[in-house]
Amino acid sequence: MKWTYSEDKKHIVIDPPKQRLRITGHRIATILGVNKWATPFQAWCEITKLVKAPFEENKYLNAGRVLEPKIIEYVGEKFPNVLSIENYYGVNFQKYQYNNFVEDSKIYGGIIDAVSTLDDLKTITMICECKTSSKPQEWTNNNVPIEYLLQGALYSYLKGLDRVLFACTFLEEMDYNHPEKVQVSEKNTKLVVKKLNEILIPIDGQYLNIEEIMAYGEEWWNKYIETGISPEFDEKADKEYLDMIRASSPCEDNDLLDVCEEAIQIAKEIQELEVSSGLKAKKDLLKTLEDSIKDKMIELNQNEVGRYKLSISKKISFDEKKFAKENQKLYDKYMTKEKVTYTLKKNMKEEDENESQI
Repeated sequence: MKWTYSEDKKHIVIDPPKQRLRITGHRIATILGVNKWATPFQAWCEITKLVKAPFEENKYLNAGRVLEPKIIEYVGEKFPNVLSIENYYGVNFQKYQYNNFVEDSKIYGGIIDAVSTLDDLKTITMICECKTSSKPQEWTNNNVPIEYLLQGALYSYLKGLDRVLFACTFLEEMDYNHPEKVQVSEKNTKLVVKKLNEILIPIDGQYLNIEEIMAYGEEWWNKYIETGISPEFDEKADKEYLDMIRASSPCEDNDLLDVCEEAIQIAKEIQELEVSSGLKAKKDLLKTLEDSIKDKMIELNQNEVGRYKLSISKKISFDEKKFAKENQKLYDKYMTKEKVTYTLKKNMKEEDENESQI
């Protein structure tokens, strides 16, 4: 993807992307500047698909993934008709697998953990966000960490709901080694219900409600995503992303996705040609013969230990035609590399001294 600097060298500029990711519950906190782990510039890089930091699995993500079904089961004991989002969508899950808000917004998206429904199992009454944490102090007095609070509020607002449920299971450090052994119960799990009209987020000295936050996100989208001009970057905080951007040429012609799609198509065509021409069958036969040769050589080595010895001979050659045109002093110039061959012969004490070339 082509990119350049703005005139003041504080922004990255690209052509407005035709394909882009959405503002998810995770990114909304980043855009608002209240995510201590990421910056608005980094969110812009990911949404525009300019660059993205490589995904790194860790014990915290693994624990959350392992325990989520158990947390949902526990919540189901306290609230009616609690379903994982996969069970909720059922046969239609593939359509909503990576974005549960396909029909709700053009710029916002995300994935819900679970829902509580009416008895029809279709009408959602409350969204449930399942979390794990090793810091119960952040959840005292029914508090919810701001990143999670924004995530739940965003998803509930998009679904037209007035409240959201947060379920958090607290883990000891040793639990992360074997999260599958953790039992979710009242002893280690806290449930917090928040009404959307009571959620206020401090931004630039003001407290914004969910409607104002959604409006802020839309303005941010129009200002940075639709124009292709990034938020101002910070050389220190955004170093990893800037390094990745600067490592690529600003005049890259092809988007990575386009290149990958073209490579996949060519590989598919090659496979079809190999099959239709019979080349694939020949390659498979050659592989079978090579494996057979390897097996026989191994068998020979095991059964004939002591009867054979391995000697090495060396041969030096040069280009006679070029040498003839020059003179003796240029001999070394046209000397080729040593050619090494191996000869396997029986020991002298064996009567048969026939040699076998390898």
